[in-house]
Amino acid sequence: MSQTITVIGTYREVVSTDRIVFVISCSSSKTTADEARDSVEKRQKYITQSCANDGAKDMRENCLLTKAGDMFTFIKETRVILSSTEKLDSLRNKFIEKLDSSIKLHDTMYGFKERTLAETSKRAFSNACRVAQDKATHLCSNMEVKLGNCVKIEEISSDWVENSNLANNFTEREYRCTVQTTYTISH
Repeated sequence: MSQTITVIGTYREVVSTDRIVFVISCSSSKTTADEARDSVEKRQKYITQSCANDGAKDMRENCLLTKAGDMFTFIKETRVILSSTEKLDSLRNKFIEKLDSSIKLHDTMYGFKERTLAETSKRAFSNACRVAQDKATHLCSNMEVKLGNCVKIEEISSDWVENSNLANNFTEREYRCTVQTTYTISH
C-alpha cells in the first residue's frame, strides 16, 4: 500500500463587471410635433456618436410623442450596453458637461457575461489545484519525501461569495474555490 498526503488549496478571484446597462432620455416640448422631434434628434446625434465612440455594445431606442394642451412633447430613450465602468463614467461626464437639463440619466444595472462567469470558475479551480500542489510539494520537501502522482482531486466548495470588503459591491464579485487533493509519496 502506498503512502499518500492530502492537502487543501483555496483560490479566490475578484472580477469586475463586463456588462453595464443604462438608459439616457432626451425630451423636448414645442408647439408642433416636428419641432419637438427635431429638437431631440439634434441632441440624439451627439448621444449616439458619443456612445459609439466609447465602445457601446448595443444601443436601442424607444420614442414617445404626447400632446398636452397645445404643446407636443417628444421623448427618446436610448438603452446602452457598455463593457466597463470607465466607459460609463466617461459618457456620464460628457453628457452632464455638454447637454442641458432635457437629458436624464436613469438607473444603471451592472452584470456579468455568462462567459466571464464560466471562465472565472474554471480558472479558480485550476489555480486552487496549483495552490494545493504547491503545499504538497512544500510539505514533502520538509518531510524529506518525494511527491508522486495526484490520485484524487475533490472540489470541496466553489461559489460566488458576498464580500463587503470589495470597493464596489455593484461592479465587482468574488469567486472562491477550495479543493482537496491527494498525492502519493515515496521515500
